[in-house]
Amino acid sequence: MALKRLKLIKWALVSTLSPLSQVFQLRAHMYQARSLFAADSSGLSDPFARVFFSTHSQVTEVLSETLCPTWDQLLVFDDVELFGEASELRDDPPIIVVELYDQDTVGKAEFIGRTFAKPTIKMCEEHYGPPRFPPQLEYYQIYRGNCTAGELLAAFELLQVQDIFNPPTLKFSSLLTIFPHLLNCCVSLVQVLFWGLRDLKRINLAQVDRPRVDIECAGRGVQSALIQNYKKNPNFSTLVKWFEVDLPENELLHPPLNIRVVDCRAFGRYILVGSHAVTSLRRFIYSAPDKTSNNWATAGADTDSFLIARSEYANFEDWLHTFNLYRGKAGDDDEHALDDDRIVGRFKATDLHPADINGKADPYVVIKLGKSEVKDKENYISKQLNPVFGKSFDIEATFPMESMLTVSVYDWDLVGTDDLIGETKIDLENRFYSKYRATCGISSNYSVHGYNVWRDPLKPSQILTKLCKDGKIDGPHYGPGGKVKVASRIFLGPTEIEDENGTVTEEHLALNVLNHWEEIPRVGCKLVPEHVETRPLLNVDKPGIEQGRIEMWVDMFPMDMPAPGPAIDISPRKPKSFELRVVIWNTDDVILEDDAFMTGEKMSDIYVRGWLKGQQEDKQDTDVHYHSLTGEGNFNWRFVYPFDYLMAEEKIVISKKESMFSWDETEYKIPPRLTLQVWDADHFSADDFLGAIELDLNRFPRGAKTAKQCSLNMIRNEHELPTISIFKQKRVKGWWPFVARDENDEMELTGKVEAELHLVTAEEAEKSPVGLGRNEPDPLEKPNRPDTSLMWFLSPLKSIRYFIWHNYRWLILKALGLILLLLMLGLFLYSVPGYLVKKMLGA
Repeated sequence: MALKRLKLIKWALVSTLSPLSQVFQLRAHMYQARSLFAADSSGLSDPFARVFFSTHSQVTEVLSETLCPTWDQLLVFDDVELFGEASELRDDPPIIVVELYDQDTVGKAEFIGRTFAKPTIKMCEEHYGPPRFPPQLEYYQIYRGNCTAGELLAAFELLQVQDIFNPPTLKFSSLLTIFPHLLNCCVSLVQVLFWGLRDLKRINLAQVDRPRVDIECAGRGVQSALIQNYKKNPNFSTLVKWFEVDLPENELLHPPLNIRVVDCRAFGRYILVGSHAVTSLRRFIYSAPDKTSNNWATAGADTDSFLIARSEYANFEDWLHTFNLYRGKAGDDDEHALDDDRIVGRFKATDLHPADINGKADPYVVIKLGKSEVKDKENYISKQLNPVFGKSFDIEATFPMESMLTVSVYDWDLVGTDDLIGETKIDLENRFYSKYRATCGISSNYSVHGYNVWRDPLKPSQILTKLCKDGKIDGPHYGPGGKVKVASRIFLGPTEIEDENGTVTEEHLALNVLNHWEEIPRVGCKLVPEHVETRPLLNVDKPGIEQGRIEMWVDMFPMDMPAPGPAIDISPRKPKSFELRVVIWNTDDVILEDDAFMTGEKMSDIYVRGWLKGQQEDKQDTDVHYHSLTGEGNFNWRFVYPFDYLMAEEKIVISKKESMFSWDETEYKIPPRLTLQVWDADHFSADDFLGAIELDLNRFPRGAKTAKQCSLNMIRNEHELPTISIFKQKRVKGWWPFVARDENDEMELTGKVEAELHLVTAEEAEKSPVGLGRNEPDPLEKPNRPDTSLMWFLSPLKSIRYFIWHNYRWLILKALGLILLLLMLGLFLYSVPGYLVKKMLGA
């Protein structure tokens, strides 16, 4: 009996220590998924979802060949036992894991992606009703590793069960009955304009010949007309088709729009060419302002506010949308490429990805349009990551066969094939038919002469008349006083400007209306201005990684219109050749570094060195002023530096080989800076650096008139002092300080230099040449330097002069003055007694 009581006590103790157990029912409302990972070679999947919760799991049904499955299925998990306090479970519910798989006929299912969710918990004492129940459907992001693999629209609720033998039941399993708001649908008319197919790839080495487009949404759909010969004409014969579909009023619940392109083969066979899933219908929703209007094309022109624009002009998809078709199994490392969000024109490239082992590239441009290809390989730019191509290409094209312009940048290689750096593609057809008039940018000014001459074959007045006619609006009506009326708007502008024939023109007034065309009611929009924009360069081998940018623009002119004006000259600017002549006249107050061997006096053997930045190999030195005891040096020495200069960029252009193994020269652009240094020459050791000054030839402080006025403030307060440019002043002379850093890294004055800078063009230099140093032609006079020989026995008086007089001249002068005063006082004292005696004797 005692043993039995002990067992009961032990059982009771264990029962009190075990965690609390709660029983729940999980309801997983699986509505649909969209933009799933393509797991089959057809570019589609046969998806199903598996839901894991605690120790339970269930699966949805399998839907065949779709990337946007709609299951509309409820999964119920009964008798789910969870451990913990009820309050803890409510505040922090367990995680639900949802995995999506692709069902294969042979082999096991293939993993598509995974997502996590938290359910909405209802305890047994709570009421099941709004606002928390039933829970709202939400989108959950599906991940496949680090990449996104789609979205899942679902809702999860966890209900506590009070009586495990009588759990809550549902009468219906369809989400449309559980969520009544899903039943709020409206009949929508889906109108489709089938324009054409472009750039279809081969299928198993066979070309696509008779393609057709199938469009499906919520179980309803439409088929396009069959293209009988894709190679000859890739456009559809029948353009507009439509079908009706029931769409929920809640845009979040809209089904996807599936686009499939098939190739119709012999014997009724259909081969999938590619597919595309439009996951959001928001940008295509349009409510007609007039129910009686049946002009579908006119209504579509006003849908801009619903477009998800990728640029200011919605990528010129204002009336046609381009959908990329995909076929084949997606890779795990596939990433979304960057959007080509601008339509621009060719001019130069920036920040190119290095393609050679030296960290540079030798880029050139390749233009491809249909079967036409232009390679500018012979004009490659050596070792540049920011090349300026400055090229203009004229190519004839025929729509719709030749509508995709590809601009590629390749790296030139001496041996082997050239490497693709990146490319960008431009849909010319979208530009040509766009209402934004993207064929030729509208200039801000109308000029008939000069570098910015009007190049459109139509004048502004002709363009304005055509726009008014196409938009069916009244105008233009030109009136006196520079007025023009278009529709209900009146614009003002200049009219007193005469054209090339000497008559008053209204082109400037019409151009003002074009630049404000967006103010016109109903049909107004911002017309594409004259522009240079930037497009990213992409490489299919490096998806999602920008390989640089290219600046460019494209003009299109129909062949049945008058020929356009001459193309704008955008060739790279050519540098202008100059010659800088620097005359070093004198130095002063140069610090003394050496000690005289005989006397120990401070002295320096001074010379000046100079060069232009980037041309260090062309350093030039003056001769040496030996044994300077005062820091003064006399040179009368000329430096001559020829160089090429770009006025617009304010840079010196230097072309030279990087090394002896380089195949060709590399171009460098360097700021024009003149460096002058003062040195102390030594016979048996390295020369000593004393100081330097660097002058930016575009802006440097004006030289002082005298050596005394030259100070360190000319360097310290350089930004506050007025500056000059040698390219404007041409000739300047003055004193500038030499500076150096001391032990405390502070700037100190180490000397002064009197120099003259003279800039001449290459033509002027050829007409009036000068020699280096003091050489012919136009030689400089030899400076009058003092003889500072240290041989006492050869010239003792000169040595006394430079060693004694220089250091003790004030003391000597004072001593001489004092001696003179003493002599005068002695003579006075000597002559005073005799003078007094003579006065007394009356002599």
